[in-house]
Amino acid sequence: MARHRHITTLALSGLLVGGLTACGGGDEPAATETESAQESSAQETGSSEEESATEETTEESSQEETSEESGGEASGVPPLEELWPTVIDNANSAESMTTTIAGSDGEMTIDATLTGQLDDSNFQVEATIDGGEVSIIAVEETYYLNGDESFWTMAGGEAQAGTLAGQWIEAPPEMGIGDSFSLSTLWEEFFGEVPTDASDLQTSTAEMGEVDGMEAYHYVVESDEAEIWVSADGEDNLLRVVIADGAEAGDDLEMNIRDWNDAPQVEAPQDAVPIEELMGSQG
Repeated sequence: MARHRHITTLALSGLLVGGLTACGGGDEPAATETESAQESSAQETGSSEEESATEETTEESSQEETSEESGGEASGVPPLEELWPTVIDNANSAESMTTTIAGSDGEMTIDATLTGQLDDSNFQVEATIDGGEVSIIAVEETYYLNGDESFWTMAGGEAQAGTLAGQWIEAPPEMGIGDSFSLSTLWEEFFGEVPTDASDLQTSTAEMGEVDGMEAYHYVVESDEAEIWVSADGEDNLLRVVIADGAEAGDDLEMNIRDWNDAPQVEAPQDAVPIEELMGSQG
């Protein structure tokens, strides 16, 4: 699914923290010696109180600035830029995962679940693309497709859509189905929307959150309407990304990722029909 903007191209602004300014007093008129002594004593007492109050205000202000400037550090949430290199390394070195992807680019909508091995030896894709539904299973370089009539029509097989729809079709490696529908290709395309440079990820909010019952660090990336969740279990795995794409409702891209290096194995469908047989029956 092509996107029309990339979050790494946006300028991200930092959080600005303001300070407090002190106010001074004016001169007092002359007074008697007794009055001056009393006034001096009162001023000293008042001055001491003011200094104490000023120190407290300055300390509170300093604490506020530290809290605001450090994002979530004050609440025990580490800065995203500290975690991000590990997050990216984990994603690049992962052997398997499961991810759900939903979104639109204004021209195409998709709702898909991808699960399996990232070397494409064993995986499954369940997707709804502009209303067309398709399931894809790959086991040891052989691909199995099961799409509805709408999907096959979109895929350019309108003449055979009625015959192909609703049944598992076995496609041999030489057909090159994996060039477009491999798990690694789809993952790289969608993960390409996620920036790899930590300097592109200045955050305005950092707090504890939860994704599917798992504790997570939740970050909001400034000026980009993007949100990121990273696992808080010490593994620093990416759990969710939401990227806003324009003002139109429903144009967001949302990715939820689980089963890092622990995706379940899938099996080839037993009732698959070789595509050569189907094409032969059409001749």
